[in-house]
Amino acid sequence: MTLPPGGQPYSPVTDDQQPSGKGRGGGRKPLVIGVIAAAVIVVGGGIATAVSLSGKDSPGDSARIDAAIRDFYGTLAAKGPGVAVTKSCAADRAEYDALPAAQKAAAEQGRMELRIAGVGEITVTGDLATAKMTGALVVPGSDDKTTTATEHLRREQGTWRVCSTDGR
Repeated sequence: MTLPPGGQPYSPVTDDQQPSGKGRGGGRKPLVIGVIAAAVIVVGGGIATAVSLSGKDSPGDSARIDAAIRDFYGTLAAKGPGVAVTKSCAADRAEYDALPAAQKAAAEQGRMELRIAGVGEITVTGDLATAKMTGALVVPGSDDKTTTATEHLRREQGTWRVCSTDGR
């Protein structure tokens, strides 16, 4: 999967849908960021690709892992965390499903932009994988934050899925 330069924007809520008034974004912004971070490891990583394969894995796993990460974050950008979590591993889906309805609703109302600059250093060990990501998390009213982190993935029923619970 190829992204346009600058990555995928996350903006499921337009400005006219944002709440107005004194409480706008006040205590909700940290909650939204926390909920999304609890469901996924948001942004991280390196650009170089170093693949370590074991057993029945093939060089195609690298491309499928890259595509799974970009698909997950592309879905997060286009449709929000409630839909993106369907592309994550079973453990992440269960964790998200266990969140209170108010936290899920707050996460859906959040507005941010996620730009993946690169995915690399992919390591596959059986049905588990890690990949380094570089990207920027942009939240209106805050400074852009470029970070580096390790994304965890799990192969379930032959499909690579983002799996942040494996990283804890």
